[in-house]
Amino acid sequence: MTPDLTQLADIAADRVRLDERELALIDRVRHAGATWAQIAAALGLGSRQAAEQRRQRLATARRSRRQEQDFGYSTRIAAIRSAVLDLQRWIDADRRWDTRFRRAALVRTTAEVALDADPGALYALASLLAVDLAEAGAERLPGPTQAVATNLGALVSTEH
Repeated sequence: MTPDLTQLADIAADRVRLDERELALIDRVRHAGATWAQIAAALGLGSRQAAEQRRQRLATARRSRRQEQDFGYSTRIAAIRSAVLDLQRWIDADRRWDTRFRRAALVRTTAEVALDADPGALYALASLLAVDLAEAGAERLPGPTQAVATNLGALVSTEH
């Protein structure tokens, strides 16, 4: 990313932080007894209604960001679980799996456990699977398993 694009991304992140701070401050002074008219004056707004609307907009934006994060997290976890299931199917279909590389049996067991794991544990176990499969080397994995390993590695990547 170019420096200018990075700065634009930083501005967007700063805006989110400022909106969060403003919402928290509005709520704090409101709970401390400030009127909407006082809040409007402090924000440089023309009316109490404008201040109430501003607070509502900030709260709605926060809810929207959280829903997007939750949806993104849920979608990613579902994709990871699906990739682990695909891996498990290919392992189960491969009669020579346990002899393919040094940690093949461990990968089999880890995949079995991961399928029933809660999201946090699933992510951790999938990360371990991705590392073990990458260390095994593509030449030791059948083609379909290579594709699943690549997909799993991308899903647990911190750059995702």
